[in-house]
Amino acid sequence: MRLARVLLPPSPVPKIALERDGCLYDVAELERRRDEPLLDEGSSTAEDFFARVFSVGGAGLDVLDDGLCAGERPTEARLWPDELLWLPPCLPERALLVQLVGTSEGEEPRYHLGNSRGLLGHQESVPFPPNEPRPDVEISIAALLGDELRAATVEEAERAILGFTILLGWVAREQERTSGSFRARDFAATLGPVLVTKDEAGSLAEARVRLRVGGVIEELARAAAPSLSFAESLAFVSRHVTLLPGDIVGAPPIEGGSEAARRLGLAFGATLEVAVDRLGKIAARPVLGPEPPPYRRVKG
Repeated sequence: MRLARVLLPPSPVPKIALERDGCLYDVAELERRRDEPLLDEGSSTAEDFFARVFSVGGAGLDVLDDGLCAGERPTEARLWPDELLWLPPCLPERALLVQLVGTSEGEEPRYHLGNSRGLLGHQESVPFPPNEPRPDVEISIAALLGDELRAATVEEAERAILGFTILLGWVAREQERTSGSFRARDFAATLGPVLVTKDEAGSLAEARVRLRVGGVIEELARAAAPSLSFAESLAFVSRHVTLLPGDIVGAPPIEGGSEAARRLGLAFGATLEVAVDRLGKIAARPVLGPEPPPYRRVKG
């Protein structure tokens, strides 16, 4: 399945959507058109993305997706991208964001915890600290979890992966130079636009990654296989941090992504598009944020 969380103004309540062949369909409308309900009438999970996708494992969504694959695509259920806002395919206020860091053969996995409240959706502007001379980005494939992991085995970690999506980790290099790595990354990351379930994503080891800025496109060379699999890294992290359904774990950044963005001329106000085979395409536009007010009390 390919799942999205979107907002259709003026409604303040996000919708769960299924994507097929580049088209989005409102899950609630697909369910209303069925003769037999998939969930109990009045179920509180029906339109709650976290509950429906992570807590109850996508109950009934596979039935709706099978209908879309069979050609049952009612126009009344279509959602038009020009009319909606994309949200990260998770619940940021309930998610832990873990970013794995590349390691050499024989080394233990390294990771840092990110700011999930800074997660942004597809096509959103990304506000950078106001003193940054230029934006930078690290591109990862992220796994979203559907089960709890606590000191897990590799097999348990593998089963816990619900699906994958694209993660753009924005980096303020001036902050990194003056204040350290964590301050340079805790202001924003872009996630999405869709959560692709593990069975549909298949093996991503050789998935092509393409970047575009303006009209210029560059494809990244396929990196060598990592020294540890995603599941092995997850099992290691779970020794130290309890991972829960809905949490996000980014694989080590794809080698050469940051350098390619610079070669393509990524600058403030320019839109970066990143496409990954079977995961889709995500776009974001870095901008300079406003000067914040003083954090110390003004005397006088």
